[in-house]
Amino acid sequence: MQHAIARSIFAVIAALAAGAALAAPTVELKVTGVIKPPACLPTFSGGGVVDYGVIPAASLNAGQYKTLDKKQLSFQVSCDAPVKMGVTFNDNRATSRVGGIVSAVSANPNERFNFGLGTVAGKNVGGYALTLEPALTTGDGAPVDNIYTTDNGRTWSAAVGLDHINLFAFAAKGDNKPVAVKQLSVMINVQVVLNKPEELPLTQDVPLDGSATIEVKYL
Repeated sequence: MQHAIARSIFAVIAALAAGAALAAPTVELKVTGVIKPPACLPTFSGGGVVDYGVIPAASLNAGQYKTLDKKQLSFQVSCDAPVKMGVTFNDNRATSRVGGIVSAVSANPNERFNFGLGTVAGKNVGGYALTLEPALTTGDGAPVDNIYTTDNGRTWSAAVGLDHINLFAFAAKGDNKPVAVKQLSVMINVQVVLNKPEELPLTQDVPLDGSATIEVKYL
């Protein structure tokens, strides 16, 4: 009996070994890759710095906001292929906004156009508004329109001012919907308004500290 069992076990082992010896070698084929939008690089003229230099405290009048001269900087986006794009402006000094301070220089008195200028010794320095030069906005060298949306792209309207809430984009003239471009150029006006002198700690230096992050979004 034991010899019969041993022979059976040996037969099973031999059969398995023979099957293993006959198994064909295998190799795996993989299909990989990634679909990516065109790469875009945003830049500002002057490194994105708008410098007002030294502002004498004596130039501020009691009870009044002080409007500084308008300055301009060019915003450009270069992509490696045409793409529909939009931009958003995030106010990094939102907690320092002075309500209503840019109403006289903004395209719209709405507070969404009011960007903060930072805080010194617990006092808010002022604000600034960003507006566009419509005639100087170009896509691939041709004039394009500035547009914005308040409903995630379902509808678009003409834009003159830039705010810290909505998405801004660029359309072929008269088309009113985003157009794909490879090279975008936008001229932005910066208008600063300083707080009333009695609201500022003028016994020390009061630096202007506006900061906004501009993000390019693919549409």
